[in-house]
Amino acid sequence: MNNKSIFTLPLLLLSLVGFSSTCQALTESEAEELADLTAVFFYLKRECGYQDLPIPEIKRALIYFAQQNRWDLSNYNQINMEALGQSSYNDLKKIPIPQEIKCKALSKDSFGIMAH
Repeated sequence: MNNKSIFTLPLLLLSLVGFSSTCQALTESEAEELADLTAVFFYLKRECGYQDLPIPEIKRALIYFAQQNRWDLSNYNQINMEALGQSSYNDLKKIPIPQEIKCKALSKDSFGIMAH
């Protein structure tokens, strides 16, 4: 899987999910949060030894996260999620703490979402 496709991967499934019409479209800060979470999962997959983390589970976690926040993803395709996700991923890589500590903290805070 190349770098370009990792943040567009959830796009297909997320765009197929219907949300309540009473919600407002995804805001810039919500899009950034979703991109951050996507980046965390792919960071864990690529940098922390979780290569076997299944893409469908990542998609399910992202959808769960969006639904729990009652976000309307109808404008998801109009936001440059790839650029946001890549930026978040790069930021994670630059955090100046030991890799083992970073991976442990990220997994502790993110895998709970996958359990749902």
